[in-house]
Amino acid sequence: MRTISHYRLEQELGRGGMGRVYKAFDLSLNRTVVLKLLDADLGREPSSRNRFLREARLASALDHPNICTIHEIAEWQDQHFIAMQYLPGRTLKRVIGSRPVPLDTLLPIAIQVADAIAMAHSRGIVHRDIKSSNIIITPRGQAVILDFGLAKLLIEKETAVSAIETELTQRGVPLGTPSYMSPEQARLERVDHRSDIFSFGVVLYEMATGRLPFKGRSTIETMNSVIHDVQAPATELNDKVPAQLTAIIDQALAKKQGDRYQSIKEMLDDLRQFAVLVRAPLQGGPVVPQRRGFSGLIQRLFGAKREPSWDQPSQAAALDSHPSNSTAEFSLTEGGPPKTIAVLPFRNLSGDPASDFYAMSLADHLITELARFKSLVVRPSTAVAKYYSLAVDPEQVGKELEAETILTGNFLKAGDRLRVTAQLIDARGGQILWSEKVDAAAEDTLEIQDLISQRIIGGLSAGKAPVDPLELLKDEDEDVRLDGVRGLKFSRDPRALAALSEALRDQSLKVKSEAVQAITRMGPQATGPVIEILTDAIDETDFVTARFAAKTLGLIGDESISSLLLELIASEDSFVVCEAALALGRMKHRDAVPRLLGLFQSPSGNVRFAAAEALGHIRDPRASEGLLGRLKDEDEGVRAKARWAIGRLHKLEPVPAHEHKAGA
Repeated sequence: MRTISHYRLEQELGRGGMGRVYKAFDLSLNRTVVLKLLDADLGREPSSRNRFLREARLASALDHPNICTIHEIAEWQDQHFIAMQYLPGRTLKRVIGSRPVPLDTLLPIAIQVADAIAMAHSRGIVHRDIKSSNIIITPRGQAVILDFGLAKLLIEKETAVSAIETELTQRGVPLGTPSYMSPEQARLERVDHRSDIFSFGVVLYEMATGRLPFKGRSTIETMNSVIHDVQAPATELNDKVPAQLTAIIDQALAKKQGDRYQSIKEMLDDLRQFAVLVRAPLQGGPVVPQRRGFSGLIQRLFGAKREPSWDQPSQAAALDSHPSNSTAEFSLTEGGPPKTIAVLPFRNLSGDPASDFYAMSLADHLITELARFKSLVVRPSTAVAKYYSLAVDPEQVGKELEAETILTGNFLKAGDRLRVTAQLIDARGGQILWSEKVDAAAEDTLEIQDLISQRIIGGLSAGKAPVDPLELLKDEDEDVRLDGVRGLKFSRDPRALAALSEALRDQSLKVKSEAVQAITRMGPQATGPVIEILTDAIDETDFVTARFAAKTLGLIGDESISSLLLELIASEDSFVVCEAALALGRMKHRDAVPRLLGLFQSPSGNVRFAAAEALGHIRDPRASEGLLGRLKDEDEGVRAKARWAIGRLHKLEPVPAHEHKAGA
């Protein structure tokens, strides 16, 4: 374990524009802290070092229970660092999770944050980067503001103000996060305390609706929206938002500084009065109590009551299935111990031997998908294969396989259409618990299997997610979150897309990967939410999430995002560049060829490899010379991919003999 001064580094928590953040242990005082290390290269630059130290000094001057405490500012072996209070909990961004926060949770959080901002403003300090990901909510419901890295001390002397502004806005880049910026911040104008009021209004809007009021497909579009667009009324996205709260939000989000609250204290007073009016608690309490691990999953899957919310969408999603009155006896969402189920080979009713392969392929696919649910014990394919093409007695099969329920089905192929009928049968009494009929085109076997699995599992889930999807995806157990994502693949719950998009932020690479697959199934409708995740991740320098979001967009293949992908090619993260290049290749976007050829100059072999693969998919003759040059690349993988791409170009347009010789 690396040690900095008397702090032992234990876990990297994140990276930002100024350096890395670690969870650490204070060996002198035996306590856990957060250590923020200034990047070594930046530490040699006076302006960066001064900005880093300014953050610590300003924050350390603020003694407030809702502002992160600074323990120490120091330098050790040329490494500048800040030791800060360690706060267990989740960011407000994750608490929101793309859905409205219950009013009795929203108001205590809002009041705490506003009170902290008011204290900072009273000391002449403006945060300049108030956003939901800069606010931690502890398990006890305490809201704590982090990161005064963009804070600006308001000094009366104009010359001093100008000097600081010049330093903080180098190269004309506004400091802050685009989606939460005030209009004056986006325009690179002078910022005062009313900028924080606007940003706090954005956070309030996000808590009330689950959505950001201003967004775009790029940083520039987002800032343009902040400057020019009027937000949709909060009541349009959540009709349960009271008029008084809507009025508070709208005044905070006024474009002109003079039309906003002129002090955060005025806004805080309005929030407190409103909380008294609706009898909401003024102090925080536990936000989302959860039991951990598998027992927590079982509790939520089977009988756990949902937290009260002002947004309770109907659970009765319309289905094309035909459930019997006994549907409640079996469901992926029903309480009790795990159910045992056997999926039998489907019966061929068409009399066409060429279609017999569907019998086991459909059953195998369903067995594989159902086995992912921890609420089920699924009998394997080897146990059910003996029932192929047999007319069976479900009760007898249930006894033989020790299965409580039997899923049987048949299929009928007529021309280019395939009709599949499935029934879930109680092996103990023979009652039909549920049935589903699916019609599909018979052209693509894999697509048919996916569609039928989706419809059947959706029916078994009664058309909704096994549990509240957003809560399941917040569980601390990685396996539980993975199970939640897998369940949402086939869910008809209207919240599924938002929950899966949020899963792209998960710390687990496995959860992220599973979310990519699930979201891709949803097609172009997922483009907007994933773009939001991507732009937020880039704003927050969360390049791991940005990679997975870019990959998702590429797999969806929506041509409307090509301009965004072209912008991502200039990303500072090589893996984001790779995913953007591969996506453009899959889209066969010919306008990207010059930019892709430019990637051959990258020092990263991964980037050059991705560029060669993309160009091979696009098959544009303009790429020939650049690909031939890569035949001498120092990276063997790049050379091999260039040969593959050239081979595809040769099929499109013969390459002159002298070029063959040159590339040999």
